[in-house]
Amino acid sequence: MATIIPTLLPRRVVEALRSGVPSAAAVRSMGTGQAALQRRFEDLLETVPGLSEQRRQGRGLMVRGGFGEGKSHLLTCFEQLALDAGFAVSRVVISKETPLNVPAKFLRSAVENLRVPQAVGRGLEEIGVLLRKSFGTPAFVDLMRELSLSKDFDTRFAATLEIYQVGSNDEDLADRVLRFWSGDPLTVSDLKRYRRELGLADARFEPIRARELALHTMTFLPRLMQAAGLQGWVLLIDELELIGRYSRLARGQSYAELARWLGIVPGEARPGLFTVGAITADFVTEVLRDKKKDLDDMAPYLAQRDADTSKRAERGMKAIQEAELLVLPSKDVLADTYATLRRLHGQAYQWMPPEVQWPEALGATPMRTFVRAWINAWDVRRLYPDQQADAAGYELDRVRSNYDESSDLGGGETEEA
Repeated sequence: MATIIPTLLPRRVVEALRSGVPSAAAVRSMGTGQAALQRRFEDLLETVPGLSEQRRQGRGLMVRGGFGEGKSHLLTCFEQLALDAGFAVSRVVISKETPLNVPAKFLRSAVENLRVPQAVGRGLEEIGVLLRKSFGTPAFVDLMRELSLSKDFDTRFAATLEIYQVGSNDEDLADRVLRFWSGDPLTVSDLKRYRRELGLADARFEPIRARELALHTMTFLPRLMQAAGLQGWVLLIDELELIGRYSRLARGQSYAELARWLGIVPGEARPGLFTVGAITADFVTEVLRDKKKDLDDMAPYLAQRDADTSKRAERGMKAIQEAELLVLPSKDVLADTYATLRRLHGQAYQWMPPEVQWPEALGATPMRTFVRAWINAWDVRRLYPDQQADAAGYELDRVRSNYDESSDLGGGETEEA
């Protein structure tokens, strides 16, 4: 046992890097190689307003990079930094099941992937545990007052928060409220019955569409998390380039929703929420400019349907244009990464990895290519000592972005009420 435990963490790091899937252990061991972006993220976290501060939303951050340049690795680093700073964090990957233009589906994915500092599970259950400890605190009282007075929240949120407080000893009832906050439907008749059984005053609930309820929930949850003692909610959106394959209308709606989550829509704010989005570097050229020409055509097209959506979409497209570009690794960063990875590979497999030649640096070779090439060379040397494999001959990743439109993506152009 004593010889296995010291190798476990290094092996997890090496295996994660070999497969190209960034892990928390890999990030902590290897760093990001994007020092400037990391500092900016940390600075922006400090600007997220607290529960008692002015009702504003911290402006989000967009990053762009090519395949294998470390976008997902960077978001994993951001996730760890935010957790260490006391934020709840949701990592959302845009996919067929999680279309950006359908708030209800996007919300469900965000909550399902929610992580809380120093907790193992995911979802709102851990928020519920913290919330029970906050009953009666000034933060909780302030939130109750805000829910009852603000027009930003449907009356269902004040009603369910009161149900959760008074009925917290009923595990089934508490779970039902948490599931409603996670995106599950809750009928008016059930709401009224729960309140009546708990001796709470009757309340009035107006009909609301699923889309609007999801937007209200995304405003409510960051405040709930802050009332539970957290600093706020960090939302990390990966693989945003998939919206380039949506239909024209769904793409436009997605740009508009991106602007909403980034906190750049005038007159609309979600205090306590901070969003980072990652997208491919060629999206601007392939989708916004040369090929699909969304920068020229999208706003007029959307304006024929809804002027507000058109204006939000313009802001979303501008945010993508102004996204921070990931920097390719410098010689010093490559040297430090090589030395760290060589040490970890040796610890993982209890041997002394030899020096190996590097892949040719062509001016646009991403870190991922170097890392996988080094690991591949050491694997061959370890398993087949007679072969003199080097990383210099490693085949470079040559992956092109696919922006062909697909009718299966985008979540459809209408939403169920």
